Amino acid sequence: MVLSPAQNRLLNIAALIFAAFGLAWIVYLQAIRGTTAGPDFVQALKSGKVTADSVTSIEVVEPPPGYSAFTASEYERLTCLATITDQTAISHLLTNLQSARPGRYSQNHPSLQTHMYLKVNCQGDYFCLNVEEYQDARSAVLTVEVNTRNALNPNGATLYCLRNYSEVLSLLQQKEK
Repeated sequence: MVLSPAQNRLLNIAALIFAAFGLAWIVYLQAIRGTTAGPDFVQALKSGKVTADSVTSIEVVEPPPGYSAFTASEYERLTCLATITDQTAISHLLTNLQSARPGRYSQNHPSLQTHMYLKVNCQGDYFCLNVEEYQDARSAVLTVEVNTRNALNPNGATLYCLRNYSEVLSLLQQKEK
């Protein structure tokens, strides 16, 4: 069957519209869904919008290797190692996280030592943090990818690094079941 030039033009326009919709959907899924406006968790800590008193609990969650949760239902299926409710421990964790510096710390072929998610619950809202400890032959660093309020999408997270993080890990690991 041979199409007329008008039919061919309409078919091409329909294909372009379909491709544009598909591309927009991929951008939405990867970059927009699961993100919210506002400061990320570390920015909210530094500005005083989040304080130790406003944090009701911190859930320590273990993700499977190579897995990232994008939605609340995916996050809820993960294994919760512990829930930290002790205000002293919460205060120490938040104090340490305030000293996190934005950006990546350069290492030579680091290996992943520890990986966990933290869900910081703040009176009806939450912040999700992806915490990873990397170590190479010369150094160790704790990277913390932090989202904005009520956001889970790791693609919208801001990366921070902590060089002196032993207290953070000991507080988190001490609370594990």
